[in-house]
Amino acid sequence: MNVEKKADGGCTIKLIVKADAAEIAADCKKVLDMFVREASLPGFRKGKVPLAVIKQRFADGIKQESEQACFRTLYPKAVKEAGLEPIDLAGVKDMLLDPATGFSFTALVEVRPEFSLPKYKKLAIKPGDTTVKEEAVEQQFQQMRTAFAKYEDAAEGDVIGDGDFVNFDYKGQLNGQPLSEIVPDQKAVCGAENFWTQIEEGRFLPEILAALKGMKAGESKGEIVVKFPDDAAPEPLKGKSCDYSLTVKAFRRRVMPDDKALLEGAGAESIDAIRKGIRERLEKQAIAADLENRRNQAIDLLLKKADFDVPESLVRRQTQNYLQDLAQRAQYAGLSGDYIEQNREKILADAENHAVQQVRLSYILEGIAKAENIEVSEDDIAKGLEQIAAAQREPTTVEDLRKRFEEKGMLEAFKDQLKSEKALDIVLAEAK
Repeated sequence: MNVEKKADGGCTIKLIVKADAAEIAADCKKVLDMFVREASLPGFRKGKVPLAVIKQRFADGIKQESEQACFRTLYPKAVKEAGLEPIDLAGVKDMLLDPATGFSFTALVEVRPEFSLPKYKKLAIKPGDTTVKEEAVEQQFQQMRTAFAKYEDAAEGDVIGDGDFVNFDYKGQLNGQPLSEIVPDQKAVCGAENFWTQIEEGRFLPEILAALKGMKAGESKGEIVVKFPDDAAPEPLKGKSCDYSLTVKAFRRRVMPDDKALLEGAGAESIDAIRKGIRERLEKQAIAADLENRRNQAIDLLLKKADFDVPESLVRRQTQNYLQDLAQRAQYAGLSGDYIEQNREKILADAENHAVQQVRLSYILEGIAKAENIEVSEDDIAKGLEQIAAAQREPTTVEDLRKRFEEKGMLEAFKDQLKSEKALDIVLAEAK
């Protein structure tokens, strides 16, 4: 067998393979014997059809099966002879078979990229400020107090304030025309009776919330101007100013708990203990955010220092994963199919660019791991699986999770992921 190896651009190698008749004789005979054994024609018993008749009646099938059989035998040998470690078979062309003279084909083989490992030590990575200010602790403390608030019917003469729940009637118009005639399908915008909302930012139209503050039950107010934005609004109302009127029916006052009630609700020993717990939680969050920020800085620097082609098959796979994840996030965010279709080209371009960067990063981190002789121990695997198990919605054990990974063939990929994480940890540890 003669094997010629040529670069074909990117991470693709072209293998031109030629084999003589003797090297394919066994495969061709197996195919022909199979047709003799299995062929069934009128007037002949199965397995008793004359060879000449089989060659004539099944010529195309014999040729196709013989080509495939010869390829399955010769391709692995050709790859080995060429010294390649294929990632994927990108294509096969120019397949020619003549049992009397031999067999030839051209295989397009995707291989690992060849690149120079970028400098990964002493990278200029700026750490963030992980200090937790007292203001942040106080904000969280007050949010916690608010979470244990109770609501009571307002007394006569009480005025609406922040956090209160209000029941009111309202209706809007544009240039004297009721909104119910302009956007009848947008009932929350048009108006309602006995509508409940809380006086809290983001709960309802901000101008309406502002107008309600300070009002009493039974009071009415008109000429409340609501300016709709140019983007997030029903089409007929984009950028328009509408007039609203409202009448307060009733409301419930928010009563904040005193320290004693807060301690009982939170099951805490003291206010200081609550504040200490809040501070510790915020410190952990700050440290985690700083680590994530430094990791992202390191990744950006590594990618800027290494620009090389990566296997298209891996990019396609990563792109598909990215799009599937995006589709799930879009569904949770309530994005419509129209939005995705309208931004299809940009979404696809972003997905492919993200995929290229991720595949390129995986090779860089793999190179660092090799340079640093990084290994993944059984203890590393156990700790990694323990973290995943702890984050699962349904209770699961490390043993069950490992079994699942093994059954799905995911354990080796998980080891590679842990190795890459260790490589990135070295980059951060060596940063200046």
